[in-house]
Amino acid sequence: MAQTPLNETWHDGGFLVSQANGHRYIDQAVLTGAAKVLAGTVLGKKTVGATAVAAALGTNTGNGTFGAITPVAVPTQIGVYNLVFTDATHFTVTAPNGQTANGSTGVAFSALGIGFTITAGGTAFVAGDTFAITTTDAQDKPSAVAVAGGGNTGNGTSSAVTTTGHAPQLGVYGVEFDDATHFVVTAPNGQEVGHGVTGTAFSGGGLGFTITAGGTAFVAGDSFTVTVAAAAGAGKFLTSVATAVDGSQTPAGILYGTRDATLGDVACAVVTRSCEVNASELIWDPSYTPAQITAGLAALAAIGIIAR
Repeated sequence: MAQTPLNETWHDGGFLVSQANGHRYIDQAVLTGAAKVLAGTVLGKKTVGATAVAAALGTNTGNGTFGAITPVAVPTQIGVYNLVFTDATHFTVTAPNGQTANGSTGVAFSALGIGFTITAGGTAFVAGDTFAITTTDAQDKPSAVAVAGGGNTGNGTSSAVTTTGHAPQLGVYGVEFDDATHFVVTAPNGQEVGHGVTGTAFSGGGLGFTITAGGTAFVAGDSFTVTVAAAAGAGKFLTSVATAVDGSQTPAGILYGTRDATLGDVACAVVTRSCEVNASELIWDPSYTPAQITAGLAALAAIGIIAR
């Protein structure tokens, strides 16, 4: 006699193996993304995106002006970016968090928080040739250096590597002049993040701007504030997509129970720390490759979610 197969549905919290006592392992949150999301789906959090507004602090002597402010949208990640050639002219860059982007020799690469150009040499690259791009944290913005793989066939070179910088901090930055043309920038946490000069683009602490001198020179003590606020949607959870650039490409939790955000944002519960989970019951967006899932599991482990 034929039997009808029994298909088990996804259960709320069914992916959990163990968790901390009480509710320490779980948070109330807001789910966005205009889609129905199943329990056990790996989520990211929108962390990138900010608005910034400058204002004179009190009455300045100088009447120079503050130009448009550009908060860093795609922060530089700290660690090692791995560049691997797929043929003589094309390569893939993998960031420390597992996110990838593609590039070509002779064409400026700008993605994942770094920028550079690989120039072909007299001997062509072959598939498997590599460069390691190591980023180092710094007070104002990270630095980066590219080193060719020791076993490379191709003898092309990399330009100097630029970095976009840190993610901006939410809150009020201070900009104070030391004299008529030089100023110091302080982040909301009180840390000095860079020195600047009027008429020259400043980049540091997650912000970019230019202050233009006016008819009356600035004097020591003239100051501005720069107020940085989260952009719409920041802090909300959604399905982590490996190719996202708004911060949600980094796994930040697991949806406890199925929720439908098709018609708008909904309240949800997200497992964010202090637990063990069944790796086989986690749901990853199709954009994730096996290597990126491995990196994603490491990102979850870093916040206390251990996959078994």
